[in-house]
Amino acid sequence: DNSVDETAAEVLSSEYNLDFASCVGALIYLALSRIDIIHAVNKMAKFTRRPGRNHFMALIHVLRYLRDNSYLGISFYSDVERSPIHLMLGNSETPELSKELFFTFSDSSWNDDVDTGRSTGCYLISYMGGIVDHSSNLPDPVALSSAEAEYNEACLACMATTHMRMLLDELEGNKKPFWKVPLILDSKSAIAMGSSFRDTKHTRHILRRYHYVREGVTANRFQMFWIKTDDELADIGTKQTPGPRHSLLTNRLLVQVSDGAKSIKAAFAKLVQYKRGVRV
Repeated sequence: DNSVDETAAEVLSSEYNLDFASCVGALIYLALSRIDIIHAVNKMAKFTRRPGRNHFMALIHVLRYLRDNSYLGISFYSDVERSPIHLMLGNSETPELSKELFFTFSDSSWNDDVDTGRSTGCYLISYMGGIVDHSSNLPDPVALSSAEAEYNEACLACMATTHMRMLLDELEGNKKPFWKVPLILDSKSAIAMGSSFRDTKHTRHILRRYHYVREGVTANRFQMFWIKTDDELADIGTKQTPGPRHSLLTNRLLVQVSDGAKSIKAAFAKLVQYKRGVRV
């Protein structure tokens, strides 16, 4: 779907009156606080050199979505049990997590990248009812099963969580912290792989660095929990979810910020004006 050369890409850029690379760069910055677009931005960023018509149409789709949902944001709660994330956890298979302040969701697709065979993964780190760190990514190894893909992403989630935990300990002045961070997955097989040092013919090929999960569980830095797929919030960064599913996840992760909503929407509408009769 890429343009045949850079000249063809420039023609498309002129037709749509958009600099594809600049727009995607701006969206990468925006995605720091807009978890609902991280999967789309992650995929578009692969085609910034010679984008084709389909890529421009995908970019326009995201810009239209942002135009219509321009005042969503992250909220933090002094009483975490009032947050949408904790309310969801309170009604899940692990209601005890609804009282936790700090935890991580981790999820992965499997073999969805047609170019490399790699699997798109996502983790979301929540603190005080809001997302403080997240990533939609493609771990290096080509996973041979969905469980392995989940386990690889869990490793990246554990590394990011460790960094965030050290930051929180420094800010809060915890000299000798000793508390387990919940790691929430929707794969029981990945949880079994991370909770046991037993290797089988299906797991012995996994790179040792990804057994950072096992080491963290054994050292009581992490505790792994299973949650049903419907409640796995990190699913939003692993695939293109249908509209109702995307709206459900977005409403649990983000809240409407009413102040200045109309002015923000009007300013954004002016930003995405296209020539040659392309409607927005």
